[in-house]
Amino acid sequence: MKFEIDVAGYDLFGDSNFTICIASDDGSIIKGFKFNKELISSLILNWKLDKYRYPYNLVETKRGILKARIYSIIIYYLFKSVPKQDFISLTICRDFKGRENEIKQNLKFFLDEKLELKTGKPLFQKLLKSSFAHIYASMMRRDKKNLLGSYINISLEEIEKYLLKRVTPRGR
Repeated sequence: MKFEIDVAGYDLFGDSNFTICIASDDGSIIKGFKFNKELISSLILNWKLDKYRYPYNLVETKRGILKARIYSIIIYYLFKSVPKQDFISLTICRDFKGRENEIKQNLKFFLDEKLELKTGKPLFQKLLKSSFAHIYASMMRRDKKNLLGSYINISLEEIEKYLLKRVTPRGR
């Protein structure tokens, strides 16, 4: 099955309505996640407190690596929430320019290895305005009362499961 992935919002760390959406090309499957202020604040605070594998640094290249990881984690949970497909092909909107390689590597880990999905090589391109992922990501971002039935809930703990530093036993 073909899926498209899009976001709506300006900056994952600066937009409390930042939304990530996956949609099958026929519109039969649509799932999305909307960040809120509390989640963004907690992610940034814990990053500053050096809890994550990614060192805190406001330089855009360092922030971009963490953003690509969080983006990929959300995509993992979105796909985890849909019925398992035999094969999926991905068309991903170019919302994280220059981060395609990190996203590919992350998605290979999350989708191919963790969810055991067979995926083709992701295609990064600008999505058409008529694509379901583009339309629903935009609608979800503007949905102030969360009335659309396509959202999934993802907790801070679920996200941090893949961000926190690994603890190694002492003396080994």
